[in-house]
Amino acid sequence: MGDDTIREMVERYGVGDLLHHAVLIVDDDAPNLAVLSAVLESDYTVLEAGSGDEALDLLESHKVDVVVTDQRMPGMSGVELLEIISSFAPDVAGIVLTAYTDAPAMMSAINRARVFRFLTKPWEAQQVLAAVEQASRYVYQRRAIEQLVSMLARRNEELLAATEALKASQQQMLHLERLSTMGRLAAGVAHDLRNFLNGLMVLEEEVRTREAYAELREAVAVSMAGLRNLLGTLETVNRFCGFKDLVVRLVSCAPEGIVQDALTVMRLDREFRRRKVDVRVSSPLPRVQADRERLVQVMVNLLRNAVQATAQGQRIVVEATSREGGQVVFAVEDEGVGVPAELKERLFEPFVSSKGDQGMGMGLYMARLVVDAHGGRITCQDREGGGARFEVVLGGTSS
Repeated sequence: MGDDTIREMVERYGVGDLLHHAVLIVDDDAPNLAVLSAVLESDYTVLEAGSGDEALDLLESHKVDVVVTDQRMPGMSGVELLEIISSFAPDVAGIVLTAYTDAPAMMSAINRARVFRFLTKPWEAQQVLAAVEQASRYVYQRRAIEQLVSMLARRNEELLAATEALKASQQQMLHLERLSTMGRLAAGVAHDLRNFLNGLMVLEEEVRTREAYAELREAVAVSMAGLRNLLGTLETVNRFCGFKDLVVRLVSCAPEGIVQDALTVMRLDREFRRRKVDVRVSSPLPRVQADRERLVQVMVNLLRNAVQATAQGQRIVVEATSREGGQVVFAVEDEGVGVPAELKERLFEPFVSSKGDQGMGMGLYMARLVVDAHGGRITCQDREGGGARFEVVLGGTSS
């Protein structure tokens, strides 16, 4: 995907200006500063600094896209300067001018200071111009991707809020009326989400194929996983509310992958991140014939219930274990308030919730439908010492 495609996405989603068209040049030799400034000033706003400390002072009051620095300077080298800059302005690209070509040292500098490019002396004006242009393009792409990822997170929160509002609006309706309304709203939200997701799949592919930073790739992957899970949940709600058969597409799945996918989705939940999460996955485990996406929805539902039942700092345990006969057990256990005794027998029925007005009572019912469609069973037990333990038991296959 090229710059034109990124600019189209930036315009489509209303992202603001991303470049300052400013370059900071740093060299302790005044004639060198003058030459560099003459090369760049026709295309960029140029700031000059005679030392690393002076450069840092300038950056307190000026925004730049690229820093071009000499490597050998008194007091602070160019790489040391860029390492400091990367700690507070990681989206600024650094170019180092050096007379040395020590490959290990260069690689170390790239890793520590995120140096974008080394230019070996003596350099030509066109080399500097080309390097700054490429660095500016990289900065633009990075800032665009980060802005779009941030927007993705906000949209995800808005969609989750809309889903919660949907739950709250159903409390006083009869079952059939509630189902009909839920289906229409879920279909509408799912339609909007699907359109937004299709647009962002281009962004996901761009991040995967380019040499983006690991944390950026991870942020995009987690956000996209959360959106896909939400879309799957809404589509399940829509099918149920339309009285359509629940379709599961069974394939051979690794239980540990299902647990990992659910945890990836839950990382978007701030409250989940405030809990102590203990993951216990046995090895080896037999594979299961399952609809991976729907089982992940079940695990996410159980994890969200555990979050709502616990306070900050309390423990949630996620397990995947095996039993005799090749059965695989997925479990979510919490230290929360537990399930009232009077609700246990009806807990997996529609519109039954232990959360009072805060719950719609559909999550565990849909989880039961999914597990039933797999030929498995889902149960709730009291946890010793307080809290609840939910288990999903499926038949395993050979590993």
